[in-house]
Amino acid sequence: MRKLLYIWILLPLCIACERDLMSYEGEEAIYFAVQSGHSYASEKDWPYMPYTLAEFGKVQEDTMVVNIKVMITGPEKDYPRPFRVVVNPDSTTAREGIDYRALVDEYTVEANRSYAYIPVLFYRQPEMKNDTVTLGLKLVANDHFSLTFKEFDKMEGFTSGSVVFEQFDATMHKILVTDIMPKPSQWSDWEFGTFTPEKLNRICLELGYTYADFQNPQKITMVEQMVISRKFSEILNKAYYDKKPILENDGRLMWVSGCVYANGAYPETNE
Repeated sequence: MRKLLYIWILLPLCIACERDLMSYEGEEAIYFAVQSGHSYASEKDWPYMPYTLAEFGKVQEDTMVVNIKVMITGPEKDYPRPFRVVVNPDSTTAREGIDYRALVDEYTVEANRSYAYIPVLFYRQPEMKNDTVTLGLKLVANDHFSLTFKEFDKMEGFTSGSVVFEQFDATMHKILVTDIMPKPSQWSDWEFGTFTPEKLNRICLELGYTYADFQNPQKITMVEQMVISRKFSEILNKAYYDKKPILENDGRLMWVSGCVYANGAYPETNE
């Protein structure tokens, strides 16, 4: 039976109310504890993941910090304890100093804590629009922490996500970096037409929204979508009448509900 199963047998029942700590009395070890899951579910119920998605398409800045969570087993201490993380060359395509800032020699689990975060700084690069850049991380054992979780099994209750891994090595973690903007959850095709990053960026520029707003159903409601399309169509129509139409990258007129021209139309030639 796998090592992690023995750990769960040893857990006192009262720990169930603090599943996020996942600590137990025994060997002091460290592991990657990154969770990801459905936005409508509690983060405590998200499954543990062997990778993290870092999407430049969701931010406007050219740098992005990704915080990777690690947790420890065993008792908390009243003094800080260092731990080491290195780049795993077997799973890395990212270039140090170009795609990401070099890792530091040591990170710290602070006193009276059972977790820590590894901040990794990435730099936006043109090739990220076409290819996924990968940075592999690997924990290193030291005098404070061993590496127990090389076989990390799926656990009951941590399944509120679209992807749930049966087993993975929790001493390693991959960060997958892209610059492709996915369609946000609050994008209405009826109000805004076909999604394009150019259109969303222009809406945000003109009306003061962010990509994060379009991921928030409390911020971008159905009524707010109608307000946005009305305001943005006024901007598009004025540019069209001024013979300075706003275009998509493929040359089509940018369109939302309320535009005076058809969806998918190209600008008229005025020669």
